Amino acid sequence: MNKPTAGSAARATSQKSFGRRGFLYGLGALGVALTVPGCAKEQAGQSAKPAGSAGAVVEHAYGKTTVPPNPQRIVALGQTDIDVLVALGVPPVAVGVFSGDWYSPLHPWNKAAFTRTPDFLDFEEYSIEKILALKPDLITGVMGGMTKKEYDKLSSICPVVAQPKGFTDWNTPLEQQTGMLALALGKADKGKALVDGITGQVKTALAANPGFAGLSVAIAECWGDTFKVIGPATPRSKFFTNLGFTTLPELDALVGSGYSADISAEKLSLIGAADLVLWTTDGGKVEALKKNPVVAGLTSTKEGRSLWSTGMKHDSAFWSMDWGTVLSLPYALEHVIPQIKAAIDGSADTKVTDFSS
Repeated sequence: MNKPTAGSAARATSQKSFGRRGFLYGLGALGVALTVPGCAKEQAGQSAKPAGSAGAVVEHAYGKTTVPPNPQRIVALGQTDIDVLVALGVPPVAVGVFSGDWYSPLHPWNKAAFTRTPDFLDFEEYSIEKILALKPDLITGVMGGMTKKEYDKLSSICPVVAQPKGFTDWNTPLEQQTGMLALALGKADKGKALVDGITGQVKTALAANPGFAGLSVAIAECWGDTFKVIGPATPRSKFFTNLGFTTLPELDALVGSGYSADISAEKLSLIGAADLVLWTTDGGKVEALKKNPVVAGLTSTKEGRSLWSTGMKHDSAFWSMDWGTVLSLPYALEHVIPQIKAAIDGSADTKVTDFSS
């Protein structure tokens, strides 16, 4: 797989730049407001032809793929495809992973579906021989960025459903990802029900928390000596804006159309002006970040209006926001909203849980 880049609205720039957390930006970002498309409309990136005796025809970036009926041995090379496949009742036999012990595709919302741990395939150097040995009947890369060359090579093994047309690689919206995979499995109705269900849960959470409306949020990161601000189209940002928060125009302008942008320590006051800040840093570095003189001096930090997370595999609250799937979002709503309330309650003394602990 091509290494995702921040410039293409994906997650990571380079492991060389940020050590083992370098792939933090490489999520197939699900950064889109949750809206339920009409069931009679054909969505971008998926064919309107349903599954039949000859299987389903799914349109994607490299053409159309006919998927035989009832695939069971699925290799998921799209980062968050695992969640949709689990939700549709067909856990994959193998999943793509980023290298390093910081990352895992298994989380509280999906791991119970596996009676055995699926095989892991490195996104950077996946082995064709290993994939052949798995005897897959379908390979998915919907939340990914496979090249045409990779698609052609993988298609010599079995049918492949790549990322959709019309979206940046590693940036397939929730509706399209769920719809494409549901169509491939002959479960389009169930896919629509899953999207309807999570959309309803988000709307319920929005209605239950009117105090969030209009408050500003900033999504920030610190890797070593580098500070970053995350753009409004990313899944983490969308998690908050779908709950009524707004992003700050000055920070949005800094990011532009990208996934994220570096921000100097001198400009961190722009982040500190937000009503709520979500910080993410490397494992074991949260306390150091809190004590950083510039960060500690921000209004948001002094008034207790910050949430603290890492991108480590055990930080499930972070990943639930960052993945933004039909399975992970309910976990995020349950575990993150109470901490949001604590952070914005107006008291600097209120204990806000460190997600990474």
